[in-house]
Amino acid sequence: MRSLVILLVLSVAAPAAAQPLRDLTYAQDAQRAAEAQAARDRDIALTNQLAVMQATARTQETLADIAAARIAPPVLSAPSDPSAPPPRIDPSQLADIPDAILAASNARARAAADNRR
Repeated sequence: MRSLVILLVLSVAAPAAAQPLRDLTYAQDAQRAAEAQAARDRDIALTNQLAVMQATARTQETLADIAAARIAPPVLSAPSDPSAPPPRIDPSQLADIPDAILAASNARARAAADNRR
């Protein structure tokens, strides 16, 4: 393992030793600038992809809302025979509130409405 590391260091150091220090510094600066530009490009590409996905999701949601709005609720049909008797309503199925409770509730509502500070 050590020999591999030493060989790697020498292979990198040999071309670097042949170049002037200034050229090596320029090359390293250019490499860093290229890497930074590539990172910015990747960030912009990801941001654009995310914006496209969000717009697609909003479009699909809007289209689903429009499709749901097109569905008309079922309409109760009137009897086809106008001379037919009206349907019978069973009064035992209706809500029943005793008069005393209804009067007390009405009195409390009026008292609250009249109590203006």
